[in-house]
Amino acid sequence: MLKATLDSTADGILVVDLHRRIVLLNRQFVDMFRIPDDILAARDDRRAVNFALDQIRDPEGFQRTIDGIYEHPDASSFQVIELKDGRVIECYSLPQYMAGAVVGRVWSHRDVTARVRAEEQCDRLLRDERKARAEAEEAVRLRDEFVAIASHELRTPLTSLQLTMQGLERRLAPGMDLERARSALARCARQIGRLTALIDQLLDVSRIQAGRLELQLSEVDLCAVVRDAAAQLADQLALAGVELVVRAEAPVVGRWDGDRLEQVVTNLLTNAVKFGGGKPIEVAIASDGRVARLSVTDRGIGIARETQAQLFERFSRGVSARNYGGLGIGLYIARTFVVAHGGRLYVESKPGEGATFTVELPLSHASPPPP
Repeated sequence: MLKATLDSTADGILVVDLHRRIVLLNRQFVDMFRIPDDILAARDDRRAVNFALDQIRDPEGFQRTIDGIYEHPDASSFQVIELKDGRVIECYSLPQYMAGAVVGRVWSHRDVTARVRAEEQCDRLLRDERKARAEAEEAVRLRDEFVAIASHELRTPLTSLQLTMQGLERRLAPGMDLERARSALARCARQIGRLTALIDQLLDVSRIQAGRLELQLSEVDLCAVVRDAAAQLADQLALAGVELVVRAEAPVVGRWDGDRLEQVVTNLLTNAVKFGGGKPIEVAIASDGRVARLSVTDRGIGIARETQAQLFERFSRGVSARNYGGLGIGLYIARTFVVAHGGRLYVESKPGEGATFTVELPLSHASPPPP
């Protein structure tokens, strides 16, 4: 009756005497550790333990527990055992008493694999939920920061444009100073150009996020792209007092989207002017017959290594927007355009030693998957 009762329990039971002879065990214990008949027939707990040790992930740890228990017959223990086949077993060991004296030991083993796996799954889901929540909160923070910065960046040229137009209106009278009028109109044109560039960047981000970025490929000379971008930025370079040095092989031709590459070069040059501290900027263009390389080097504030990885992320920046302005999307757009050509864009920099941004483009363009 006792044996039938034990065989009806969910736990694997093993009872041994003080000499470690097996007094009683049930079918669940045998099945749990797959104990062979010859070991069962020997009724020797040591042989059963040695057989079970081969199935345990940490046999040394389990053996230490057993040794400690048998050195102290009245000790109790609880241990979670991981088996090599992935199962998880809770192991309880209690002294067995008769007439107040310890006469043996009862081992109880429970397979808790399903519960442990469910707990692990819950933990994973909880971690994923926390991560998703943190990412969502960060996205909201970035959105709010972006809206604030975008509002400021758009308002600044609008305010300047409005003031210039008001001043021009006051001077629109007989005998007005035409030279001053031309200067005012030039300032208006610069602010309009700045607004146009900001709006174009916002539209580019929208196209990228919607998967609607398309390249118009044709034979393009990278040197000509740099010349065109430099010409567009001539006034900005002059106002900043920055010398631009271009070192190029002529020509470096590939099948690319010239307009998109001009945006890339413009973004890199604009960054170099902004962070270069008024020092010369160098552009180098070269080709090894397989890959075209364009690098833009400034001698400005530099970029810390821990900041470099996030530079090319959307709405990210390496320095305070308050001090340097910008929407934080120029490098994100530039990298996306370069990757769309099958190339890569990376930075090399140290704080206080300037930065070099390098674009690598395959001369034989193969369209990658849409970004």
